[in-house]
Amino acid sequence: TWLRSLMGQYLSFEQATEDALVYTCNRLGLDLDARTQAILCEEYLKLSPYPETPAALATLQAMGLPLAILSNGSVHSIHRVVSHSGLQDRFAHLISVENVAVFKPHRTVYELGEQTFGVARDRIL
Repeated sequence: TWLRSLMGQYLSFEQATEDALVYTCNRLGLDLDARTQAILCEEYLKLSPYPETPAALATLQAMGLPLAILSNGSVHSIHRVVSHSGLQDRFAHLISVENVAVFKPHRTVYELGEQTFGVARDRIL
């Protein structure tokens, strides 16, 4: 994704991920039929958070910190992943790069956090 950002060739993170899967399988000489590809891409949206994540998020919330996710994923995929994790009530904001059409680590992406919270970057963790 960072190469696409450098070249100004944005496409959805989901498509970039799918392209990477196909490329990797081709390079490794692995067969990847359409059904398996679809299953793998679907399962990618169901990854579980690390076991310590719920407690860590609860601790941050108890400190009064508003929480957000800033993701290369689309709004749709972020919602699916967070919903599947059961952590949707933890986040005040789910921020996607799709509105600025570049990926991390482009500066514009991180400016989304500043805009969303209305604070300077040195106030965001």
